[in-house]
Parts: sequence; structure tokens; C-alpha cells
Amino acid sequence: MGAYSNEKWSAHEAWKQVVRKRQKLILCPQYRYALHDECIMAVVFGFTAPLLEKILSYSLPAEYESVIDLFTSKVDITFSNGNIVISN
Repeated sequence: MGAYSNEKWSAHEAWKQVVRKRQKLILCPQYRYALHDECIMAVVFGFTAPLLEKILSYSLPAEYESVIDLFTSKVDITFSNGNIVISN
């Protein structure tokens, strides 16, 4: 199987399209302890602003748009193999 390559998009733009369609963020187990309180607030109270702020503080400026797109609708937070999985 080959991957479709669009000559007009740079690698960064192509990756943004993949992330935008996927709408899933997987964080390694070390973030589980750093984001625990914010995840609990998001799950129990549905208040995701503190979680978004903290994730943006750990993100690179090039990733801000993708992270904000993920949080534009309701998010689901699960744990898989010790990782935090945030999806919508």
C-alpha cells in the first residue's frame, strides 16, 4: 500500500490534515500525573478550559491550532496502556 502524496502541501501541512481528521491526542504516562486534576475536572464537571490551558503550555506553537481544534467540541478522556487518550 502506498500513501497519497499531494505535491502542493509541505510535510507540515499534510500532517495537520491527518491530525485534523483523526482528532485524537495521546499523551505518555508521565503526563498522567501532571494532568490528573485537570482530567478529573473535565470528566466530572465537563469543564475543559484548565486541561486545554495546561496542554497548550506543554505544546509547541505549531501544535496550538490542532490542539484547539480538538477541544472545540466535547472531549472523551480515557486511559490506554498508561497513556492519556483525549479524543472527540
